[in-house]
Amino acid sequence: MDKFNTGSGFGMISPEMGKFAKGFIIVILAVGIFIGLQVWWWVFCRIEIEPGKIGVLIAKIGKDLPSGDIIASDSRYKGIQLDVLSEGRHFYNPIFWDWELFSVVEVPPNHVGVTIRQYGNEFTDEETRNGKIIADDGQKGITRNILQPGMYRVNPYAEKIEITKAQEIPAGFVGVVTNLTGKKAAIGNTFLVEEGEKGVSKRVLTPGTHYLHPYLYHVDLMDCRSQRFEVTGDQALKFPSSDAFEMTVLMTVEWAIKEERAPEIFVRIGELNPDPEKNEILQKIIIPAIRGNGRIEGSKYSAIEYISGASRQIFQNTLSEKMKHACEPKGIVIKAVLINDIEAPQDIAKPIREREIAKEEFNRNKNQLLQAQAEQNLARSEELVKQEKEKVNAKTTNLVKIIDAQNNLKVALIEQDKLLSMEKTFLEASKREAQAILSRGKAQADVVALQNTAEGEAMKKGIDAFKNPDLFAYYEFALKIAPSLINITANTEGIFGKMLQNILPFNDDRKGVKP
Repeated sequence: MDKFNTGSGFGMISPEMGKFAKGFIIVILAVGIFIGLQVWWWVFCRIEIEPGKIGVLIAKIGKDLPSGDIIASDSRYKGIQLDVLSEGRHFYNPIFWDWELFSVVEVPPNHVGVTIRQYGNEFTDEETRNGKIIADDGQKGITRNILQPGMYRVNPYAEKIEITKAQEIPAGFVGVVTNLTGKKAAIGNTFLVEEGEKGVSKRVLTPGTHYLHPYLYHVDLMDCRSQRFEVTGDQALKFPSSDAFEMTVLMTVEWAIKEERAPEIFVRIGELNPDPEKNEILQKIIIPAIRGNGRIEGSKYSAIEYISGASRQIFQNTLSEKMKHACEPKGIVIKAVLINDIEAPQDIAKPIREREIAKEEFNRNKNQLLQAQAEQNLARSEELVKQEKEKVNAKTTNLVKIIDAQNNLKVALIEQDKLLSMEKTFLEASKREAQAILSRGKAQADVVALQNTAEGEAMKKGIDAFKNPDLFAYYEFALKIAPSLINITANTEGIFGKMLQNILPFNDDRKGVKP
């Protein structure tokens, strides 16, 4: 009984049972620890990042960052990590890591994002004095990278995104690009620079959307559409005529700039402005060309020529050509110069106008007279034409009738020839038919004659047989009526009996007579 005593007062347990109990407890503890670790890993270490979000990791252990640094380049250093976690499920031990969730950066359509690096080396004093604004690799500040419209995973502790509108070039405009950074121009005192040099670039932006770095490039719009400048009022062109009268010319000038020369015009002349007083192209190029060439060419003609209009078109064409030669070498196209009105002093304009009006009235009356004469001549000509037409129609009608009569005659002759031919044919047929009839008649006559001859010969022989013509006649008569007689009852003394007595010769009185 002593081997069951454990000394605890609860009975005796064998060493084998003790070992089994210890093993079972260890297994239970191991399973529990494993399950606990899994639960702890799933519940406390799991990071769920939804779409449109990113995760920024913060290491709690590792090397200390160098002085001034705020971003850890890799996981060996503690602090904010440079790389971010994308959408999805991640597992990190919260004992060693912490994390924060942020929204992704969205650059809207027709916008551009500029990346501003918030970690790295500061600019040197010399770089600052030289006006450097773009950071190189490893430097803190504005980078050269731009983000076009889209979604981007950006660490907000490492980089800041500044969103600005993209450069829109409307239709009819071009963009003049100014390089805000770059090296000094290789050729001094030049208006335009090459790519990579600081200054106004030679390249021109065409209409559309351009995603340019706003800290590297500045764009000025130049209107290349046709512009109209009305030379009126105080801007009207004034000059003395060749006979010393002051003339005032109102005109319209249509012009435009060449697209490919827009940067040169922008640098050498200036910007376009809707206000004519501030439009440097008008004030520096076009208006001086109008005044200079207009006064030179306008002074070649007298006031009377302007008022009468004799030289107006010549002056307009000449001024247009002169302005084209003056402006086109500078990149400005003069499309049209139109003279709207030319005003002369009233003390000479009125009598000249009245004279011109009288001249016009005279010319109009003269033209009306000429027109009446022309109408009269036209009526006479039309009447002659009408008469000639009637004559021609009458001649044509007669000619048609003659031709119809000739044709009818020809047709009648043809018909008569046809009838004559037919009659000749009928005559020939009639002759042949008459000959046939004659032949048939002759043949029939011959037959009848032969028959008559035969009958006469027979009758002659019959008569010769009776030796008496009367007997033969009685005989023939008896042959004709015998088939129709059955009984004859007659008096021998009557007419019929006497006739029979003459027919029958063998009576009592003639018994001795031979036939």
